[in-house]
Parts: sequence; C-alpha cells; structure tokens
Amino acid sequence: MKLLMVDDEIFALKGILDSVDWSVLAFEEVLTATSYGQAVNLFRQQEIAILLCDVEMPMGNGLELVEWVNRNSPDTECIILSCHDEFDIVKQAVSLRCMDYVLKPVDPAELAGLLLKAKEKYAKTKEQTLYVDYGKRYMEGLGRQDGAPSETDHAGKDAVEETAEYIKSHIDEKLSVEELARNVYVSPDHLSRLFKKRFNKTLVDYITDERMTLAAELLKHSSFSVSMISAKVGYPNYAYFTRKFKEVYGLPPRDYQKEYRE
Repeated sequence: MKLLMVDDEIFALKGILDSVDWSVLAFEEVLTATSYGQAVNLFRQQEIAILLCDVEMPMGNGLELVEWVNRNSPDTECIILSCHDEFDIVKQAVSLRCMDYVLKPVDPAELAGLLLKAKEKYAKTKEQTLYVDYGKRYMEGLGRQDGAPSETDHAGKDAVEETAEYIKSHIDEKLSVEELARNVYVSPDHLSRLFKKRFNKTLVDYITDERMTLAAELLKHSSFSVSMISAKVGYPNYAYFTRKFKEVYGLPPRDYQKEYRE
C-alpha cells in the first residue's frame, strides 16, 4: 500500500517523516506533494491507498482534493490533518466521507495508530472488491444452462437478464422479490413468472442456487473461513446457511470443504 501526504509546508512533511515509526506501518511507499496539482498527478500515475492532507494549499485546497479523490479513486481512505478547527470545515470533511479530521500538531504515535486503522479499512474494501469481481467472473463462466426458449417479449427478457446480473453483483446483500421487481419496473408476480419460464425455477430458488453455487466454489478454492463465506453469499445467520447448504449438497459446509480438499 502507498501513502500520499500533501502539505504546502515542506517542514511539516519532514516533521512527520522524521517522527513516525514507518517500520511498524510497513507502507510500500510514502509519497509527498506540496500542492493540489502534484497530488492529482501522483494519483493518476499510481494507486494510492491512503491520503493524508492539509486543508490549505496553493491552487486548490485539501477538501477539493478529497472531493476529486472520491470521484477518481473511491477506495482511497482520506484523512485531513489541519490547524483549523472551524465547525464548517470539519462538517465539510465529514460530508466528503473523510475517515478522520486531525488537528495539528498531532502526536506521532496517535498518527501511526490512525494510519494503521486506515490500512485495515482499505484492505477490507479491496478484499470486498476482489470478492465481487471473482464472483462475477465465476458466475459468468457457469452459463445459465436452462435450455429454455427465448422470451418473445423483449422487455421481459431484459428484465430477467438485468435481475440476474443484479443478483450476481449483490449476492452478499438481502434480496427480496419486491425490491428486484422495482429495479426493473415490473410487478413481483410478473418477474417471478418470467424466471419460472426461463429457468424452470422460482426467483427465490434461483437466488438460493446462485448463493449455494458460489459458496461451494469459495469453500473449495478460497482461504475464507466458513463464517466469512456465509456472510459473503448473503447469509448473515451462520446456522441458517449451514442448514441450507446441507439441504443442497448433503453435507455441512465444513465437511464439504474438508472432503473436497482431501
């Protein structure tokens, strides 16, 4: 992971560089910039995990930089380090989803702890992104295998395809027939009938099958714990996930994983 520190005062940057124990934080690289423009150029050249920036700087302030980062590097964790404690500035930083707003001068140990927290948060965000990408690639490779004729109603076919894609990309979330129907502007009954016609299964069963198939793949090929996989495929209740998985595969998740790996 890379950290970018932005402050128009070079001595302020040097003070942080000299006082923080960087060996504990283990950043891949610690970059510095003294202006909005320099910071943007660095973001365009490489992936920045954490941004630590002052509010005041030439040619664009720190809050404007955070706003740019939110649009162009949304996974980056942003921390404001400033000598200003005005309510309006703090409020704006909060509205921009800054992870924290710290007043200068900051204790080096406190800053190190904050940066460690930012690293953990960034890692979790990237893990979730990688998981979603993995799930999409895997599901796309499965194919529908339904063999059913195409829908003659073009709008209906679009509704089914859009709903199937939505389910794949939101598999870890709570999914209801009503919400899915609203997303494609049809009634819940109509959407259910379309799924039954195309896949020969109810929409609820389709969701369950997608979740169970992905769970089986993650059990076989990922390093996630069973409880993590349960949450990642949309079952926050571990006991319920275990019961549903056993209904489909005949074994509890742990036994299934052990048998496959042996």
